[in-house]
Amino acid sequence: MPAGLRVSVDEDCRPANTTGVYLCDANGYIPTPTVAATDSAAHGTKAYFGLAYAPSGTSIDNAVKEAQTAATFSEDGRHAARTITVKSAEHVAQNTMQMNTPALKAGGSVTQSVTLHAVDEGQLSISFRPAEGLRDWEEEEVSIEIDSVSGGDNAVCDHTYGSIAYGAITCDVTPGDVTISYTLSAAAQTAAWKIDAEAVYEVYTFGTHNPYTSSTFAVDSPYPVRPHHMMLARGKDGMLRAHLGTGQATRPFRDFEEIIGGGWNTYNALTKLAPVTVQATGGGVVGRDAAGVLWHYRTTGGWNVLAPRTKVGGGWQIFDKLTGVSDVTADGKADLLARDKAGVLWLYRGTGNATAPFAARTKVGGGWQIFNELTGVSDVTADGKADLLARDKAGVLWLYRGTGNATAPFAARTKVGGGWQIYRAMTAPGDLTDDGRADLVAQDTSGRLWLYRGTGKADVPYAARVRIVGAGDQSVISTYNALL
Repeated sequence: MPAGLRVSVDEDCRPANTTGVYLCDANGYIPTPTVAATDSAAHGTKAYFGLAYAPSGTSIDNAVKEAQTAATFSEDGRHAARTITVKSAEHVAQNTMQMNTPALKAGGSVTQSVTLHAVDEGQLSISFRPAEGLRDWEEEEVSIEIDSVSGGDNAVCDHTYGSIAYGAITCDVTPGDVTISYTLSAAAQTAAWKIDAEAVYEVYTFGTHNPYTSSTFAVDSPYPVRPHHMMLARGKDGMLRAHLGTGQATRPFRDFEEIIGGGWNTYNALTKLAPVTVQATGGGVVGRDAAGVLWHYRTTGGWNVLAPRTKVGGGWQIFDKLTGVSDVTADGKADLLARDKAGVLWLYRGTGNATAPFAARTKVGGGWQIFNELTGVSDVTADGKADLLARDKAGVLWLYRGTGNATAPFAARTKVGGGWQIYRAMTAPGDLTDDGRADLVAQDTSGRLWLYRGTGKADVPYAARVRIVGAGDQSVISTYNALL
């Protein structure tokens, strides 16, 4: 090997007796040694790479000789040869790019471009993703298509037709100055996304230092990009799972559950404080253990939905019901309701402080022992204030409209309807249908999940229920004993 190059081998490869030659067993695929350049490799260094395939029963010695002289053979499926050329990072950096990405109007089209000064042969790849801070796209959500691509004399381009959520543009480029132009079109109902267009010029087969640039453009649209939420659920196995919302009324959750972690059966009371987004933002979760200690799990905004728990304090065994109620005090922080065994309801205002998440309690009122279920539902009445549902022991569901006043957080109750005793659990994960209204999920005694779409109307807060299917393994879902 020339100075500055090194070889690493696949586990199915081994050095031969001849220096610089490796024997690799072809077990259904062709393993090959990998040649890499060290920092000391000089720009322009060249190495010869030849390959020969020896079918079972043929001479390995002859195959070694054929590999050493593979460039003299035609590429017949058993021989191939290439020259490996070292290109320094400083040299490759001379390949420069600029992007021009004007805004795209919903219902219209726009032509964008990448101008490339290519000193090396390579492949230009253009892809798209939501700009930083935005959630990922759901399947078939983004109706923006790549309509056409042109590259001029120095580029041969191809692209995947269809949504930019899955499509990409690739162009094989020879040295020279080239402008790659592509046209995007957006459906009339496309939301007001901010989108990162990213261009990579792949001079190196793989590794770092390939030229890269990006540009952010906006979709000019009156339709907002709404947050998507997740439903958390604990099973009898003690595992906490996440069902990620899609924003689609016909399929409100993705068709799988994600495992948050185990050991959650240690809590005899468990509630989220506010809806949790698919980006792991929101009010977090609190759980009370058998000793009466309350623990707080804040959301992370990252891959791990919940951060390690922190201790809130002891003495919480005096309560028989804990319910996160979102921001019922209109101060921008998620609050907690707690009912004691005498039926008195108490409000713990959120502080936003991770080490002391709640202020001292204040009394909401007595008589709440008539209810066997309390569910914070965010803003179900579309007045900007967090609301509360309460189910009495006869199965009648009542709505307590939020006032935004910490001293009197709820208005007088109004009747939603009867028959709600058929549900063993209820939760309001947030807006599951992309209409800007808070929705409700209920689980019946057989373990099936039902969606109640929010209407935004206080007198009839929910539309008729619809069965939730395809949200994951029904045998697992049926074991849930807590919905958050």
